[in-house]
Amino acid sequence: MKKVIGIDIGGTKILGGIIDSEGKLIEIRELPTDASQGRVAILNNVFRIIDGIIDRNIEGIGVGSAGRINYNTGVVDYATDNLPGWSQFKLKEALEQKYNIPVIADNDVNAAAIGEKWVGAARNYKNFVMLTLGTGVGGAIVLNGDIIRGSHWGAGETGHMILYPDGRQCNCGHKGCLEQYVSGSAISKRYNHLAGFERVRNAKEVFELLKKENDSYAKAVVTEFIKSLSTAIVSLKNIIDPELFIIGGGLINSRELWWDELIRLLGNDVKIVSAVLGNKAAIFGAARLILDILSDEYK
Repeated sequence: MKKVIGIDIGGTKILGGIIDSEGKLIEIRELPTDASQGRVAILNNVFRIIDGIIDRNIEGIGVGSAGRINYNTGVVDYATDNLPGWSQFKLKEALEQKYNIPVIADNDVNAAAIGEKWVGAARNYKNFVMLTLGTGVGGAIVLNGDIIRGSHWGAGETGHMILYPDGRQCNCGHKGCLEQYVSGSAISKRYNHLAGFERVRNAKEVFELLKKENDSYAKAVVTEFIKSLSTAIVSLKNIIDPELFIIGGGLINSRELWWDELIRLLGNDVKIVSAVLGNKAAIFGAARLILDILSDEYK
């Protein structure tokens, strides 16, 4: 029975856990990313999580990180300002030098999709698309059981597909990206724009206003969110033709307020489910990645 650590580095928080080769979560820790403080602060928080759970029985570390991650080298090929200073960082090398055990790194949503395929919603599927709706929007594409990473490690970057040409400015440099319409940050920003002042701090507060007060601005924002998300899913369906769509990320916690309407708009042509593993999907997938590497080494 092998034990490894899975790490998920997102724009808001870092999650880490010990997971064994049967897919059992033994221990879990969480810290804020402190992304605004830059690369050193982010990495120190990763170290703090690992230091808090590592023991001599840990055989490797798997990492899922936001950004385009070179799977072969473990270098962050590119990251937006959600993780400032993260681009071109040698993530795999930094962890291997500190802990002297094997490390593998991949994109966080790729890791989440692998986690859902291992012990989650996609166990019986070989062709699926995963979308994570959180601070930003991430995506992963699995075809014939394999993650599609792309020639520049950017495959599945659905958050930056152009949904509305010449639309809202995105921090990737383009305009009209999906992330500017269906992410948590987009929802709160849109609400405050309609309200005319800074009333909410995050999407959770928008959903609470809709649920508790039937707030008109919240209703308008959530209606726009559902329409934009359904448009993106239909476009992806027509390009990829997957068996299944899996929706994960923090916004899934408010699904009672938008899921049924999304299903209605999509109709019967799209099979869509919510992530079984919730916000833990990426640590399970990261663990699976390093377990596969370790298994290859022992052959």
